[in-house]
Amino acid sequence: MEWTYARCNQLDGLSHPFKMRRQYALTILMIFLAIISTHAQRFEAYSDAKQVLLKSYFDVTFTLYDATGGDFKAPNFKNFTIINGPAVSRSTSIINGQMSKEEARTFTLQPKRIGTFSIGKAQIKVGSKIIESKPISISVVEGKGGNDDAEELYIEALPSITEAWVGQQIMLDYKLFTTVQIETQNVISESDYQGFYAQDIRRYDGRVVREVINGAQYATKVLKRLALFPQQTGKLTVDPLNVQLGAVVEGNNQRRSFFFSRQIRRIPARTKTIAINVKPLPPNAPSSFTGAVGSFEVKSRINRASVTTDDAISVVLSIRGNGDIKRIQAPDLDFPEEFEVYDPKVIKENSFESLGQLYGEKDIEYLLVPKEPGQYQLTPAFSYFDPDSAKYIVFNENTFAVNVGQGSQRKTAITAAPEPERTQDIAYLKSDPNFGQSGYFQAKGVFWLLTLLPFVALGGAYTYKQLKAKSDSLDPALLRQRKARKAAQKRLETAKQHMQEDKSRAFYDEISKAMLGYVCDKLQIPRSELTKDNVKERLQGLKVAEVEIERFMKTIKTCEMALFAGMDNSKAMQETYDETLDLLATVESSIK
Repeated sequence: MEWTYARCNQLDGLSHPFKMRRQYALTILMIFLAIISTHAQRFEAYSDAKQVLLKSYFDVTFTLYDATGGDFKAPNFKNFTIINGPAVSRSTSIINGQMSKEEARTFTLQPKRIGTFSIGKAQIKVGSKIIESKPISISVVEGKGGNDDAEELYIEALPSITEAWVGQQIMLDYKLFTTVQIETQNVISESDYQGFYAQDIRRYDGRVVREVINGAQYATKVLKRLALFPQQTGKLTVDPLNVQLGAVVEGNNQRRSFFFSRQIRRIPARTKTIAINVKPLPPNAPSSFTGAVGSFEVKSRINRASVTTDDAISVVLSIRGNGDIKRIQAPDLDFPEEFEVYDPKVIKENSFESLGQLYGEKDIEYLLVPKEPGQYQLTPAFSYFDPDSAKYIVFNENTFAVNVGQGSQRKTAITAAPEPERTQDIAYLKSDPNFGQSGYFQAKGVFWLLTLLPFVALGGAYTYKQLKAKSDSLDPALLRQRKARKAAQKRLETAKQHMQEDKSRAFYDEISKAMLGYVCDKLQIPRSELTKDNVKERLQGLKVAEVEIERFMKTIKTCEMALFAGMDNSKAMQETYDETLDLLATVESSIK
């Protein structure tokens, strides 16, 4: 018993450090969770007006994100009169399994005097910590004696830039300015955005903001936002947007209930035509440039650094940025000649919205099989044009050292078939020498085939090497010209698959790439200089019939319309496919 007691005491002494370590780990974990929780909490101040008229009013909202607060202390509104507030609202949402909540307090204020005033910090208590908002500034101006002389409402098309590079993303906002309450909005007609690839942006700040325009107070709101990517150079125009707005008719006898709604007055509105000047990309682009224009983050990786000649290596380029991700092609990477390189393939492609812009990501995989053992270095490269610096940026930062060992090199040996066992000494003799039935000539043919096969293989390898050397010495533009039809046919096969799967957007995208890629390669037109007028002029110079040129241009326009406006009619896809096949064959025969 004494031994047992002493042993238990010894074990208890040994477990004490373990308890201390466990308590220390739990403390660290709690501190880490507290840091994360604090980092996720935000307390922000927002005003629906940066500039306001003296006799007007505006709202200031203080919002706490992802936390529950108490002991709220508003800032000193000494330069403003509080008309209403604080109005408290709370909301909780779950998106993709992630829960978020907001707790907001809103004040409606009216300025007391003209000038620029600061609304100070608000405070709220979260747990044992006090969180403060940032101060905001409000400019108070004197108007023109109210909004009587102001235009009732209007809309404007506001591009982020009016001079862009081909392929650069342009944000286009359709913004409403109104002095009356708008209940409904209905788009009557919209530009076809000819010369652009256009994509609707769904997530943007669509809150109402008060602005002072020419001394009049307007409530403003972005009705629609688009991402535009110019596909050709020159002066491109965006036609007007026609909208029918429904304004609430003001009056004391207006009421709204389950059976009666407020009376709506229909008001048409229309934007002005806007022009975008699109510049061609600078010459002397790097060899790894394949059309990426914008701001990009590029990464590269390999799946293994030590292989044998029996193994394959996967090299992946990961591209992410605000350019047109669909137009980015796989660059031709310069790998050592001791590797057999397969055609690259896209293993991931996705578009998404962030901060009111369109972003995309694409992963391109290259499979390599080493032919010789040794030490090698692989340096994947990717280039893009940065509009901000007006320069080509080359990514080749990652160099991977690869150790290739000798593999098994197992080959199927060609050996003679075993002779059949002889049951009699004269079993192989025939009384009737019928060679056709005996298979004598057939056996002889196989023998000579196996004998000559190594010489045929050596001759084929020599011929292939000579042809490849001759091909490598050709001008790349001339090579693309020769392979133009083959490349277009390959894209048409992909388009046909999309048509059978009823993927209209992917179908028209491949048709467009097939046709534009064909004319670029066949007519040796740089993609940065591709315009409809240029294509038409070059086809005319090659004596292509005018009616075929018009058909060609019409088909390209059909693809643009389908990509921009959408066209899900399977019959229309089949007609476009048949028309493209016939056109390419006709133009090819005309050029020859």
